[in-house]
Amino acid sequence: MPIYEFKCQDCGRDFEELVISRSEKIICPACGQANCEKHLSSFRCGPSGGSLDLAGGSSSSSSSCGSCTASSCAGCGSV
Repeated sequence: MPIYEFKCQDCGRDFEELVISRSEKIICPACGQANCEKHLSSFRCGPSGGSLDLAGGSSSSSSSCGSCTASSCAGCGSV
């Protein structure tokens, strides 16, 4: 059961929804309308714990978030 990202075309709110069935009607939690558009989610994955950047290259697996060279996000302040 994947979680998808949606944007309400009526009120503009972005939200996530657990989708059990493809025929399920998605309702905006903010305004209650069903005029919602599914967005492609981005994620990172790579071999041996590394991650792929958006250009397709791999980054070092020593950095937790990939935005710096610290060994953890606590080291660079990104959370």
